[in-house]
Amino acid sequence: PAAAVAAPDSPPSNGTAVVAQGPDHSLDFYWQAESSKTWQHQRISGAGSAYSAPSVAQAGSEAVVAVEGPGHSLLFYWETDGSTTWHKETVAGSGSTYSAPALALVADSSVIAAEGPLGRLYFYWQQLGTSVWHPELVAGKQSTFSAPSVAWVDDSSPSVTESVIAAEGPGQRLDFYSQAVGAKGWHSELVASKSSTYAAPSVAQVGTSSTIAAEGSRGRLYYYWQSIGTKAWHQELVAGAYSTASAPAIKRIGTSSVIVSMGSHGTLDYYWQSIGASRWNPEVAAGLGKAGSAPGLLDELVPPSSGIVVAGPKASLNYYWQAIGAKAWHVERVAGSNTTYSAPSVTPVAIF
Repeated sequence: PAAAVAAPDSPPSNGTAVVAQGPDHSLDFYWQAESSKTWQHQRISGAGSAYSAPSVAQAGSEAVVAVEGPGHSLLFYWETDGSTTWHKETVAGSGSTYSAPALALVADSSVIAAEGPLGRLYFYWQQLGTSVWHPELVAGKQSTFSAPSVAWVDDSSPSVTESVIAAEGPGQRLDFYSQAVGAKGWHSELVASKSSTYAAPSVAQVGTSSTIAAEGSRGRLYYYWQSIGTKAWHQELVAGAYSTASAPAIKRIGTSSVIVSMGSHGTLDYYWQSIGASRWNPEVAAGLGKAGSAPGLLDELVPPSSGIVVAGPKASLNYYWQAIGAKAWHVERVAGSNTTYSAPSVTPVAIF
C-alpha cells in the first residue's frame, strides 16, 4: 500500500536513510531518526549480492533500494515503514545491467534507470502497491556511457509531469531524455556537445527548471538548466579546472540549487546558488583526504539542513550536515573502517 505522494521537491520525512555496498559485495542500510544522533544499521542482503553503488528512495510507505546484482542483474529491495524486514524483487535478469542504477519516485510509481548491454539505456517502472516491473528501452546501442540519473519533474505552470533521465552519451556528450507520466514515447535532447562530460551526471528539478550537474573536461564542474516547458539549455561554470574528481550530485535545498562533489585532493566540496541568481558560492564541507567516493546529497528536510554522505578514509562512512543559513559543517560517523565499498546514496525517509 502507498501513502499520499508528495511533490518531487518536498519529500515527507522524519529521518534519514543511507545505503552503500558493504564488505564482500553485501548491501547495507543505515538510518537515523530526525531528533537523534545515533545511526542504526540493517543488513539488506549478504555477501555476493551487490555489484554497484546502490540507490535509495522513499516511495509511498516504503524505503526502496536498487542495485546491480550478480551476473549483471537488476535487484530491488523494499521495506515497509516501521518494519525491519527487507523484501527482494528481480527487476531484470542476468545480462541486463551494466551500471549503477538510479532510483526515484515519479508520480505513483517507483522508477529505475540503468545502462543495459551494448550501451543501451533502460527505464523500469512499478506502480506503488503492485509487484510487476515494466521495462522500456529509452535509447539504443552505444547511446549511453555512464550510470544514468533519473528524477521526477512536476510543474503546474506550464502543466508538466514527467520522468527525466540524464546520461553521458557518445563522445562524452551530455544527453537528456523525458517522457510524460502515463505516456510511452521518450524524447531525447542534446544538452552539451562532444567532449563536455567526463562522469555520470546528476539531474533534479530545482524551482521551475530541470537542472543537471556534470564533471567537464580537465575536472571542471558545470551546471545546466532548462526552464520547464522550454527547449533551450543554459550552461554555467560552477568550478574551474582540476576542481572536481567525482560524479557530482545536485538537489534543491531550501531556496537554492546545491551541488556536491569530491575535490581533486579528496575534499568534500559544496556549491550553492540562490534560485534565480547567477553566482555560485563554494564551501568545503570536509578537508583534504576526507572524501573517498562520489558523495550523495540529501533532499530538503524539515527542519531544513544540507546533508551529505560520503565514503571516508579506510572505507568508512560519514555524514556531514549544515543548518540552512549557517556556516559550520558537522560530521557524524555512520559506519567505521572497512564497512563501505561504493559511493553511498541518501534519502529522507518516514520509517519510524
